[in-house]
Amino acid sequence: MKIFEPHIHMYSRTTDDYKKMALCGVRCIVEPAFWLGSDKKYPESFLDYFNHMMEFETKRAASFGMDYYACLAVNPKEANNITLAKEVVGRMVEYLDHPKCIAIGEIGLDKNTEAEVEVLRLQLRLAKKRNMLTVVHTPHVNKKVGAKRIIEVLTEEGMNPDRVLIDHNTEETIEMTIEYGAWAGMTLYPTKLSPERVVSILKTYGIQRMMINSSADWGDSDPINVAQASLELRKAGFKEQDIERLIWDNPTEFYRQSGKLKL
Repeated sequence: MKIFEPHIHMYSRTTDDYKKMALCGVRCIVEPAFWLGSDKKYPESFLDYFNHMMEFETKRAASFGMDYYACLAVNPKEANNITLAKEVVGRMVEYLDHPKCIAIGEIGLDKNTEAEVEVLRLQLRLAKKRNMLTVVHTPHVNKKVGAKRIIEVLTEEGMNPDRVLIDHNTEETIEMTIEYGAWAGMTLYPTKLSPERVVSILKTYGIQRMMINSSADWGDSDPINVAQASLELRKAGFKEQDIERLIWDNPTEFYRQSGKLKL
């Protein structure tokens, strides 16, 4: 079965990880911009990172038979340096037309500060102006409060929910994401969701406009978690066509709206 990995940070993974993913059926990868483990100090550091994703990681993925796309953004974890964040958002524009830049993301909230909200608004307005998709990060702590604030901002900025993926949902946020009308991402990660919890959520809410991802990064994470979750779904009695819808058709349908997805 083919897998579309809609949110993973390959910058932090080895070529062995690419090989494991290919063997498990991963055929397409989307990598949103993330915090690299230490704060970047200069605008050029962000720009070098953007170049790395769209040029080097594209080639690494292709060597294992996978398509690769990137989302560019100031991640909310670095949005509290407001002067730097604003400069990066201004200079990011020249990279958004790259054929491998499929969305703006991941944007959102981390500590739910007003600076993060301001940078979120700036990037939402940029996405709206350029008719781009957005990938939104819900915070690790105070998640319900943060998700509620994110949806308020999305609504205030007049974003089209069809073109928004709200990610890292858990049991406490999934319902508000569905009610808002966005695509709902769930992350299989030790500090986020287990396969069993994902199965339970999908049994409750169904698979329409749902996605699962590994979001694998520097932490204790596994880049083949989507494949492992598909096994748990099969064991739980989900039909093959529903699993395929979840792990291939849904992310394909969302990212195809960019006009850049070529599989």
